Amino acid sequence: MIAASASAAAGPPGLPAVSQGDIGTAGPVELLAASSSGAWVALCQGEPRSATLVLGSGTGEAIADVYAQDASGRYVVVRSAAGVVSLVDALNGTRVDLSALGVDARRARLDYAAHRSFGFSGDGQQLVYLRRQGSQSQVVLRQLADGTERSFAAGAGEVFRLRLSADARFVSLDVLREDTTKNGKLDWPTPEEATTRNVCQPSPLPKLRSYAYQGRGDNLSRAVVSLADGTLRDVPDLVTPLGPQLLVREADGSLRLDEGGKRSAFAPASCAGRVLFADADRGLSLVGCSLPKKTGKRNVWLFGAGYAKDLKSELYETSTDREAASGVRLVPLYPGSDAALVDLERRELLPLTLGSRVVSVSGDTALLWRGNDLYLYDARSKAEARIAQGVLKNPELLQVSGATLLSPFVILGGGAPALRSPTERPLALSATGHVLSGSPPAAGGDIMQGPLHWLDARVLAP
Repeated sequence: MIAASASAAAGPPGLPAVSQGDIGTAGPVELLAASSSGAWVALCQGEPRSATLVLGSGTGEAIADVYAQDASGRYVVVRSAAGVVSLVDALNGTRVDLSALGVDARRARLDYAAHRSFGFSGDGQQLVYLRRQGSQSQVVLRQLADGTERSFAAGAGEVFRLRLSADARFVSLDVLREDTTKNGKLDWPTPEEATTRNVCQPSPLPKLRSYAYQGRGDNLSRAVVSLADGTLRDVPDLVTPLGPQLLVREADGSLRLDEGGKRSAFAPASCAGRVLFADADRGLSLVGCSLPKKTGKRNVWLFGAGYAKDLKSELYETSTDREAASGVRLVPLYPGSDAALVDLERRELLPLTLGSRVVSVSGDTALLWRGNDLYLYDARSKAEARIAQGVLKNPELLQVSGATLLSPFVILGGGAPALRSPTERPLALSATGHVLSGSPPAAGGDIMQGPLHWLDARVLAP
């Protein structure tokens, strides 16, 4: 069972309070994951090392893995030591047995990738997950407030991975429709991760195994489910959902907007565009267009429906496209040693002082790091103000829900003042300005010692 918190610091409305009690047990401890609200912590502890989930504070309960978490910090999906996949509500301490609901929780063997079967909406109100019934895949939309669900057919074959769009209008699917290798079965592009894997066992440095699997398995295609009406469409040339429309790439390399099958111009074929950033709210995309006379370079354009602007900024070649985001005004660009911000609200490029690095953006402000100083840049006035001096030479960087830690400072909501971090060994950061840490490593060791604690950067240490 999970012990209750001895005391807690008030958190945002609708979210659990940040625990002020002991988290985990004494002895070596390593962090697996932590809630952005400070409501739960997953860690490796004990001998032999095993995974533990702690809601609030206490010694926690044994788990096997953490599969997904929502941005608000309230919900987390875990697999128990017995193999049961559960959706845990850290506010109420309740859980839903997703295994009993038929969840397809198989995991692909990919480094640094989100779990293929789960997606939370940005507002923390919805969860989409994959369900397998016989030989058919289904997409399930769950309303987290009341537990109601709607399911949508995913068509023939098998779903390899799903993504919930930033504005929760669409679920895009990477699907296996045909046995293109002609071996009598549908093969994923990467192997399935074994469920017996111990996430707390020491492992060598990551090998970026996804590169080793190029060319493996059957050909992937793409499909889209509209959550408004449940319509399923195969859209092999999909790039990303963009607001109420779909951004697609035609065979000639042009980008077009697709709305219910009707397509309109977006970026010309001569651009051979790659999406650097897409704004689901405004229907805009930063696109890197090829430069025939400059191999390895792309020029940045801002495109919208019936709108095109050359930002006259060159970046290195890229072959990937980004999924659309929501709730973003400022986008950093790094053309060479310079830095700039694209203001999507005003549709203009904002040059920054040479040597600036954009640490984070929040609304119409950006946190800049230059030398050993921190600056706050205001896109409305196009002016910056220094808010801190003394950034460490090799600082820790943590970011979550508008809060940023760049050692030794904590900045909340992208604004001043800069707070002093309460610890030199931060493990995690909460949106409320609490920093997770433990005791220093034992003599001769490098692993933090438990139990862990959330320390409030807003309270001066004695």
